[in-house]
Amino acid sequence: MPKILVIDDEIDICEMFREFFSKRGYEVIYALTGRGGMDGFIVERPHIVTLDLCLNDINGLEILKAIKDIDPSCIVIIITGSASEDDRRKALALGADYYIAKPFSIARLNSLIAEVA
Repeated sequence: MPKILVIDDEIDICEMFREFFSKRGYEVIYALTGRGGMDGFIVERPHIVTLDLCLNDINGLEILKAIKDIDPSCIVIIITGSASEDDRRKALALGADYYIAKPFSIARLNSLIAEVA
């Protein structure tokens, strides 16, 4: 069963992802902080990470770099309210597989995850 790690400081998004993707056969774990997300990544070794760039403790780009340094094959999907072109370029340069601006379509995210899982 593919495992998804959601790193987002919005509990509503984390819970929505867990409910939605669990019903589709994925194991979903989440973290509300960057540090918690990195700990979860190291312990759980998920196949897919959804990552917000704007977290309270660590910049999401730093987390992206650390994840890709540990496991370059992990699929990282940036989901952020920061839809700047500069952030998008930086994220893609650091190895993000997809970059989605909030608000987003859960159907689109489901299609992306189904494609890579």
